[in-house]
Amino acid sequence: MKKQEKKSGRVVPLRLNILFLCVFLLFSGIIIQLGKVQIFDGETYKNELEKRENATVGLSVPRGKIFDREGNPVVDNKSLRTITYTKVKGVKQEEILKSARQLADIIEMPQEDIDKLTETDKKDFWMQLNPEFAQDLVSKKEIDKFRDKDITGKELDKKIEDLKRKRVTDKNLQELTAKDIEVLAIKSKMTSGFQMAPQIIKKDVSEQEYAVISENLANLPGVDASVDWERIYVNDGLFRSVLGNVSNADEGLPRERLDYYLVRDYSRNDRVGKSYIEQQYEDVLHGTKKEVRSIADKQGNTIRTETVSEGKSGKNLTLTIDMELQKKVEESIEKILKQYKGSESMLDRAFVVMMNPKNGQVLSMAGKRLVEKDGKMEVEDYALGTLTSSYELGSTVKGATVLTGFETNAITPGTHFYDAPMKFKGTKEKKSWKNFGDIDDLRALQVSSNVYMFNIALKIAGVDYVKNSSLDIKQEYFDKMRYYFRQFGLGVQTGIDLPNETAGQIGKKIISLVSY
Repeated sequence: MKKQEKKSGRVVPLRLNILFLCVFLLFSGIIIQLGKVQIFDGETYKNELEKRENATVGLSVPRGKIFDREGNPVVDNKSLRTITYTKVKGVKQEEILKSARQLADIIEMPQEDIDKLTETDKKDFWMQLNPEFAQDLVSKKEIDKFRDKDITGKELDKKIEDLKRKRVTDKNLQELTAKDIEVLAIKSKMTSGFQMAPQIIKKDVSEQEYAVISENLANLPGVDASVDWERIYVNDGLFRSVLGNVSNADEGLPRERLDYYLVRDYSRNDRVGKSYIEQQYEDVLHGTKKEVRSIADKQGNTIRTETVSEGKSGKNLTLTIDMELQKKVEESIEKILKQYKGSESMLDRAFVVMMNPKNGQVLSMAGKRLVEKDGKMEVEDYALGTLTSSYELGSTVKGATVLTGFETNAITPGTHFYDAPMKFKGTKEKKSWKNFGDIDDLRALQVSSNVYMFNIALKIAGVDYVKNSSLDIKQEYFDKMRYYFRQFGLGVQTGIDLPNETAGQIGKKIISLVSY
């Protein structure tokens, strides 16, 4: 009996020791795991938590306005009541569908958005609404057959989805109601955007739609009712091509300049200037976004929002253009083109640039051209042609020729030449439109004498005119004339603050003197 009690007394401490050891090992494991989480993974979990609970979104601010030199608005913004959706990380398709259905009960989508839906969109939506039927569209045997082709899981899923989509029939699509199609149009807008970037669902909504959604924002995660803007070009087509355009939210950032904008903290669906003045002064007109932080619970539901930064509208831009003058110039060009249309094959366009000679400011920059539409000749804006196209100047260059003669000491003010036909070996006779006889520089410009200009060129090259003789003019004299012509902006860019300016026409080979 004593021996049994002694044995029992030894067992209890042993069991306690084993229990304590287990507890020690358990707590050691917990401590090690906590240390790992705290030291090695703490920053990662912290960042993930902040992403879920403190998501900051940049909201668009009005673009800067554009005025003419007199302060008259040229480009303005129109305020629009807008419904947007911001997709957060981890949101499920079922949640998006639920919100889309709720929105469809409140707003009516524009027909143009419904018309944009493709057959593929509708098939995918039918499969989402009918998952069990969609699952049966592809058999297990067919799936196994795909697996035998040694493809990745992603490729397998794509092949299965493509086959399912192919087997959705027109009869299946007819099951989609008008309400379903409207839900799909909304859902397509919601899923087309980028994470943490507001996507416009509908703009210019009615007061009632705006009010109802504003009252139910708590039940519509990611949805917001805000006031957005739309670009308005005040003078319709006047100076329109030079003003340029702004991309819409669907276009977003131009692909060719994507990296340029992304490094400057733009979002992919931001609206930016994509041509001419709107593009050239994007940094001025763009403004600073309003930043709003959404506070969410652990399930991702938004609890509240708070403004981090109010943002700032883009700066306004004042042009040197006088829009009233621009209007009169364009009307004059259009009148002349209509008056002479068809009389000359090359008289299909005209340009006028008016500048302040004291400071170089451009007061008017107009261009028009005749185009055939539906069998009729119409005049369209071609102001861009003043800087993107180039033409032979004709007699306009004679002023530069006379100045070149002065600068090279080939002639002096008052120099006389005899205006009569000139003949060089192997060429046709060269002459003015009329024989003017003895004339000076001022008279030559007044009557647009070709022969006077030929004589200046010969003097610059140091060549005397001999009837029926050949000419041997060195390259350096052509270069000298081009040098002085460039002082007039001929053959060089003007430096105007607009993209795509051409430098003008520069001949690539030397030919004999030709008529102006």
